[in-house]
Amino acid sequence: MNKGLRYAAFAEALTLLVLVFVAMPLKYGAQIPAATSIMGPIHGMMFMLFIWFVIRSLSEGTLDRGEAARLIIGAFLPFGGIINERWLRNRRSERSANAL
Repeated sequence: MNKGLRYAAFAEALTLLVLVFVAMPLKYGAQIPAATSIMGPIHGMMFMLFIWFVIRSLSEGTLDRGEAARLIIGAFLPFGGIINERWLRNRRSERSANAL
């Protein structure tokens, strides 16, 4: 399993959490629209990078369609990306243990 996918899942999750729990309250609560103007594109890039890693892993055969769907659905939920990263980490350790 590619470490890049794990890192991309974590980065996507972190930027989503910052967008939802920091930038949006600043925009709507403190009338600072620059918060989402900055954080929105950063999260968008991290999401696209994550999707690229998922598609790459799917095409390499390290993920099946169900696993790819699970990762993508999780990316839309706050804290889902954190769960995805942990799942990927556990999956990697299980595969390396089985290879021995």
